Amino acid sequence: MRLSYEQLNVIKEKLGVDKLWSFSKVSTYDQCSWLYLMKYIQKIRVKGDNCYTYFGSIAHEIIQDFYDGKMKYDEMLLKFNEKVVEWQVKDDPKLKFNTDKERDGYIENLRHYFTNVQTIPYKITNEQAVLAIFNGIEKYAFQGYLDSEFIDDQGNLVILDYKTSSISGFTGKKLIEKARQLMIYAIGVNQHGRLIEGKMQKFPIDKIKIRYDMMKYCNVSFLQKNGKMKTTKAERRLWVAHLANQLRKDLEDVPKDIEKLEKEIGKLEKKMNMKKTTPEDAEGYIVAIGEIAHDIEKLSPFVYDPIKINEMIENGTLENNLNVFPQFIQDKYTVENCYIDVEINDEVIAECKKELVATLDEITLKTAEEDKEEAFNRSRIENSDSYYCVNLCDLKEQCNFYKEFKEHNAMFVTKQEQPNDKELLAMLGLS
Repeated sequence: MRLSYEQLNVIKEKLGVDKLWSFSKVSTYDQCSWLYLMKYIQKIRVKGDNCYTYFGSIAHEIIQDFYDGKMKYDEMLLKFNEKVVEWQVKDDPKLKFNTDKERDGYIENLRHYFTNVQTIPYKITNEQAVLAIFNGIEKYAFQGYLDSEFIDDQGNLVILDYKTSSISGFTGKKLIEKARQLMIYAIGVNQHGRLIEGKMQKFPIDKIKIRYDMMKYCNVSFLQKNGKMKTTKAERRLWVAHLANQLRKDLEDVPKDIEKLEKEIGKLEKKMNMKKTTPEDAEGYIVAIGEIAHDIEKLSPFVYDPIKINEMIENGTLENNLNVFPQFIQDKYTVENCYIDVEINDEVIAECKKELVATLDEITLKTAEEDKEEAFNRSRIENSDSYYCVNLCDLKEQCNFYKEFKEHNAMFVTKQEQPNDKELLAMLGLS
């Protein structure tokens, strides 16, 4: 439930602050101080999304509508496909992907999600407001919304955030940086509690869990030869291809497995024929041999030649499922939602507060400067750090730094594409 302008004013008056902070403001400043200046001080506005925010919003809306009971499971894919068609009809240049390959991969991953997503077995609440207070050179009040939240079997409040972005930015130190928004929300929950079934309930930090649902990916688990479970993450549209080598090994190992079982039978037969073996022992060996022989009988039909194995892997990869594989292969693998949990504790939260307040203080001091352009100035855009500016920034066409970057690159390309007279003659062997 999004709060109205009047409701936000009530909160500001109650807290004694003149503005409410959002995480998008802080993340904008962290990304580019000049973008913060344009967006939040100069109030430059542009209409529309890019392709990632466009489809990200659609994916959020669909899964939340499902949990809110507004649509059935089978309707999620239908709704997503409708939105894809709408997007195609728009043919908006601002909503185009960099390449057709990227477009197709992105959309197919989300189609797989809405076809196969495992639903959460708890009562889900979506888009509920959260408030967090921090103290620096002034009082900072953050207001935001939780994508989804629920209470698990251990009584933890789980904050769930849906992501349609690449998983590469959600590992190691990058994960902690990405999780700052959810940590702020966790702090807010800790400070003010949550209204659960009409009653306000408090949650210490160790009872708050933060989790990402990486919608374009899945976790695939299987039992290894050593008896340990292994879980690997894969793009949803390519999860079978991701496991092609393992699947090949599974099939190629069948003759080896049969050979090992036959050796086990040989050992048991040898023990059964020893003079010291009692009739009772012999009977036990006979039963064990029968069980192993049954296992061999079950495996024998699945001794395939290399051509057949290649064919199964190619078909399975093409269809992106295991339907063409023997049942024992299908039973071995479990495909689940790709969740990334972020461990938080008092120390992690304290560090988050410290860094956040430092950033807020910095923004506040710069905002108070008379020459704000100088205060929020940034270095020139380099090719090595240009991805955000080129692909994601919604104000790039209003940015002097981006204009300079484009002109610089255009000069470089022009120079490369148009050799001077001496270079031209040398290229033609006429120098």
